[in-house]
Amino acid sequence: MKKQLLALALVASAGLTKAQTILWSQDFNAATPPNLPAGWMQNNVDGLTVISSLSTYSFGTNAWVTRTASSVDPTWTSYGRSAVSTSWYSPAGVANDWLISPQFTATAGSFLKWEAVVTDASFADGYQVLVSNTGTAVANFTAVSTVAAENDTWTSRSISLNAFAGQSIYVAFRNNSNDKDRLLVDNIQAIIPAANDGAVTSITSVQRYMTPGNTTIGGVFTNNGAITATSAVMSYSVDGGAPTTQTISFAGVNYFNNANYSFTAPATLAAGPHTIQVQVTSVNGVAETNVTNDIATVIVYVATQARPRNALIEEFTSSTCNPCASLNANFDPLLATNAPNTASVVNVIKYQMNWPGSGNDPSYNQHGFKRRSFYGVSGIPDAFANGRTNLSAHNQAEINAAIAEPAWADISANLTAVGLNLAGTATITPFITVNGPVRVYQLFLQGFYNYPAAVTSQKNYYHVARVMNPNGAGVPVNVTAGNAFTVNFNHAANVVATPAQNSFNFWTNNPTVDYEYVVFLQDTVSKHVLNSASGMLANTSVGLVKLEKNETIGVYPNPTNNAATIAVKLENATKVNLAIFDLTGKVVYSKNEEVLGVGHNEITIDTEKLNSGSYIVQVIAGDKKMTTKLIITK
Repeated sequence: MKKQLLALALVASAGLTKAQTILWSQDFNAATPPNLPAGWMQNNVDGLTVISSLSTYSFGTNAWVTRTASSVDPTWTSYGRSAVSTSWYSPAGVANDWLISPQFTATAGSFLKWEAVVTDASFADGYQVLVSNTGTAVANFTAVSTVAAENDTWTSRSISLNAFAGQSIYVAFRNNSNDKDRLLVDNIQAIIPAANDGAVTSITSVQRYMTPGNTTIGGVFTNNGAITATSAVMSYSVDGGAPTTQTISFAGVNYFNNANYSFTAPATLAAGPHTIQVQVTSVNGVAETNVTNDIATVIVYVATQARPRNALIEEFTSSTCNPCASLNANFDPLLATNAPNTASVVNVIKYQMNWPGSGNDPSYNQHGFKRRSFYGVSGIPDAFANGRTNLSAHNQAEINAAIAEPAWADISANLTAVGLNLAGTATITPFITVNGPVRVYQLFLQGFYNYPAAVTSQKNYYHVARVMNPNGAGVPVNVTAGNAFTVNFNHAANVVATPAQNSFNFWTNNPTVDYEYVVFLQDTVSKHVLNSASGMLANTSVGLVKLEKNETIGVYPNPTNNAATIAVKLENATKVNLAIFDLTGKVVYSKNEEVLGVGHNEITIDTEKLNSGSYIVQVIAGDKKMTTKLIITK
């Protein structure tokens, strides 16, 4: 199932080895999208029609175009502009699209380097890299590298150009995929690397959150030198302490290839935060001269204990997205079997997105958009478990795996309401100490509503996020192991027939609403959800104020002292302005409302600062004016 798209983009080049020689390079940043840089050529051999979903790319008859990478994926801001091709055609077909470099001279010991990525791992484009030493016709090229399916994270690749030393050559990238999605290529270079140069690419053996004990330190080493790496002197340290040094032997790592390293002596990590650093100081017995890539660092948070988890499933979807409707036809019933958002071991949040264009799904608002930006979602449907796992099968096995992950905090949540005034309270007991990247997220959701006007086959919607505290970005907290704290979220809900887009209103086409409260603790750097909790109020009356058949305005309670709820019945969706007058005609309170929907609507007002006495409440809805009497007693 292809996702419907939200946006598109690409990558930036790595640091350059001081001793390497760059023969030629292209990062596409000087190009004006969709055009290619000067000197670059393309060949649209297949002549197929690109799917209309990619119309903003301006492919037309182009085989390749340039595009700003962050418009493809918001997380790709460092890549500037990139070259893009697609094999997503209407009707479906096999791509034969060529991107051809300007001519340049290869030299002895030179390599071709590039970075590439696909936008959807389920529809991963493959491609060939080809070289010609004669001309730019298809028949002139010989394939020197084939990637069957590129990764959906930016991947660095290289091939030797030594066989073409002294020759003037062209390099081509050919998308040859059948009905996939999009392929991006960036940071293409022809270089002569240093003889010996190693890089610590990553530290993979330690988890960002873990329990105390002896831990093996290991990860990925990259050979950036022309000479095959057979050994490297490497060391690790914890919190700036004395380094542990070891000579790591490799079977033979060719240029720009990776190998795993692992230290024999483990690190002993006690509860608390730790900084682990790994460094390479020599390769093949030759001291490092390029020190810009010699060190990798990770921060580890060691918990006093692991706790059982309440899994959090977050899905990005829409009422105008046909692939979403297809997924949810099976996914929603499956989620229901896990009793989500009822203080069970599974909590679910659905964020309704804008697709295929703005102004479509009535439940879309900026709080959901912030979560979409946080995860870098570029196509829907898209679902995440515990903030880290992108669901692919959407089955019970994936849900069970999310439940089985250890949690690093206990959270209990409770939801109460007085009328439409929702009050969520949660107690959080962390078992890790973290200062900086952790935030508390609280939100109110609607358990269910029916939307007959939805343009897809899906008419019923579940666990839909309506409002987050305070704005979708969460609240930063510093947490200390064992120190419990309480968070609260209060919200005066407004229930309308059909919410206006970008509002935080709840739906009603029934006399009751299911309100849900979900709270979770999340690391905003690694996206780990440390744990989650929920509370629910089922079959809650949609309003405090009972309007008789012919009444259009009412108030409850009346008399009141510090708060009142004004109800209005509207024949058409319209913007509403509310004002309260004292008996002299002076305005003592006013509130400009957003657009309210057809039917019963309620507005909560604060009357605490008003003196005892009688007042007139006036509501103007379009060209209609409604009034009622309000009595305040102190």
